[in-house]
Amino acid sequence: MTRRISTVLPVLALLLALSCGDDEGGPAGPGEDPAASTLSAVPSTSQNSISLSWTPCADADFSEYRLYRSPSAGIADDPASATLVSVFDSALDTLWIDQDLDWGETYYYALQTRDTESLSAWSNEDHATTPDSGGSGYLSCHDIQGEQSSSPYEGQVVTVSGIVTVGGAEYYTSTSPYAVIGDAEGGAWSGLVLYGDSIGTLERGQLVAITGTVQEYYGMTELGYITGVQVLSTGEQLPPASPVQTSWLTDAGGAEQWEAVLVEISDAIVTAVGSYGQFSVDDGSGECFVDDLGSYSYSPAVGDTLNAAAGVCWYSYSEWKLEPRDDEDLDVGGGGGPTDVLTCYQVQGQASSSPYVDEVVSVTGIVTVAGGEFYSSSQAYAVIQDATGGPWSGLILYDSDISSLSRGDSVTVTGTVAEYYGLTELSYISDVVVHSAGHALPAAEIVTTGSLATPADPEQWESVLLRVQDLTVVSDSLGFGEWSVTDGTGACRVDDLGDYAYTPTVGDAISSITGALYYGYSDFKLEPRDDADIVR
Repeated sequence: MTRRISTVLPVLALLLALSCGDDEGGPAGPGEDPAASTLSAVPSTSQNSISLSWTPCADADFSEYRLYRSPSAGIADDPASATLVSVFDSALDTLWIDQDLDWGETYYYALQTRDTESLSAWSNEDHATTPDSGGSGYLSCHDIQGEQSSSPYEGQVVTVSGIVTVGGAEYYTSTSPYAVIGDAEGGAWSGLVLYGDSIGTLERGQLVAITGTVQEYYGMTELGYITGVQVLSTGEQLPPASPVQTSWLTDAGGAEQWEAVLVEISDAIVTAVGSYGQFSVDDGSGECFVDDLGSYSYSPAVGDTLNAAAGVCWYSYSEWKLEPRDDEDLDVGGGGGPTDVLTCYQVQGQASSSPYVDEVVSVTGIVTVAGGEFYSSSQAYAVIQDATGGPWSGLILYDSDISSLSRGDSVTVTGTVAEYYGLTELSYISDVVVHSAGHALPAAEIVTTGSLATPADPEQWESVLLRVQDLTVVSDSLGFGEWSVTDGTGACRVDDLGDYAYTPTVGDAISSITGALYYGYSDFKLEPRDDADIVR
């Protein structure tokens, strides 16, 4: 029995709707053939099935895909001799699993794309051979997951085949062992958790057939009450780790499809360290949890950069989390704990003077003001901030060595902490390491103008990215390029270290100003970086 897989994702649908255009040359004429898809056929390693995937058609006049199968090549030349296995009327349907095929047979496939004028185009032809399993009838992990939160086999005794991705002794448990298996192709819905004493000796790379009962254990699909364990072969290549974004490993991001699947995140910043071995990371798309069921030596610290982190997507205590297996699954590019790399929050010390004054320290953070964006008559300024944002989370850097830093860089900078006429800064910089680029900046903290007035002593916001809103210019010339605005709570100063073209005039209405809070000449002042920071 074949099954159709829907891949209709709202975001992708919107992108296609915005990007595609009608391929017709005008209201009259025959038009052009639709864009042909590129087709791929991948056989299962343990099932009598073949997975088909193809690139989507972006033409506005798309009508349907027709997928053909044949025991011999040449489908496009003679489609009548082939079998039409399925028709898809959505351009976003790009996956199909052809099931219940003969064992040990080669099948050829081709995809015809048709438009509303009955014009058509053929994909390439691809072929695949089902395994010679003698009709074993093993189910795959994908079958058990059923592309839904609860397995269609829940409560049934089944035999499932897969490759061990997490051995029976790799994840901590206070009761019976866990292991994880996956379909050789990897991808969404391709993993399954095993639970029971009899799987404790399983090792990575074994191809196994496991008999047990499918159950939903507090929301996680697993195979328990195991009655049979067969090791079919050893030394198999593990399924490839699927690259995912951190936001995908959450309920909102659709983590269910990655349950028990080997996945990998990259360029993620540690944003918080919690209890029970959990910590939060964010690659700019949104936070997810990382947990410590596996055995690794890494001790997370806020601001660390994980260049890459692999593991299995796990569900417990109503939370999704990434579970690395060992140190090999973690590539840490910066940080290493507060004893060796500090956060901006630690350097600020929640006081007007840093507790590290005159000490050489290493500090990690995200660049919010690039080197060279603020005017300096001598060396360069830059600003870094803890990824979590909040009070005391920013720090000024001052040295020529940081002039090439760009906004969004994740960096570790080594230098001497100084109090320069009341401004905490890191100078005499001896080392700058850029771990990764392009990170989302910490969200600008929304504050009132009155809270930034010098008498209010806004020390906690020094070097932090801030935003004030609904403003009126009350002074357009305080000297040395400074001016002031109010939102009705009191006037704060705005300065011109950044490069912007706006010239203030008393009475001007400004929607918002964003910038880093600076301290100089006995005054706090907001420093916009460019014209984009001043919204009229």
